[in-house]
Amino acid sequence: MSTENNQLTIWIRNMKTSREAFEALYNEMSRPMYTVACRILKNRADAEDIVQDVFLKLLKRDDGESIDNARAYILQTVRNEALMLLRKRSKEELRGEIPEDVPDGETETENAENRTAVLGALSALEPTERDIFTLHVNGELGFEEIAGMLGMSLSAVYRRYRKAIKKLRSRIGGNL
Repeated sequence: MSTENNQLTIWIRNMKTSREAFEALYNEMSRPMYTVACRILKNRADAEDIVQDVFLKLLKRDDGESIDNARAYILQTVRNEALMLLRKRSKEELRGEIPEDVPDGETETENAENRTAVLGALSALEPTERDIFTLHVNGELGFEEIAGMLGMSLSAVYRRYRKAIKKLRSRIGGNL
């Protein structure tokens, strides 16, 4: 287990009794959690709700439960919660909002065009390819963690990731 995962596990165990542990866990994981939820849901408010729900679930965890890979566990929980929410909603409700964070140096128009191109390219991927790409790039998970989360072999995850990159490059170009 990596040092980072050891620290995350310690924070999870202590977050019920230590405000510092809760804040440290939140500061470390809220952004990747939000990103994974937002990529799945395509709705900022719903993604924020999922992050809050997962933190509540972490607070309610039995301290005796062990976690082998805390980062993968947290992001898999976010993914599962987001997918459950998707199942409850109709497709029409989900097509509305897209995150509007504007990177430095881009105008809102350029950002909207780039976001539309990327979302279009991502939607062209097979669901498993999209999950692997999102978990690796946005969730900052390694291929071994993703393989464990998805119940796939490491080589299958790596092969699908390369295939996703090829598809994205052919659709939007650039340096992926």
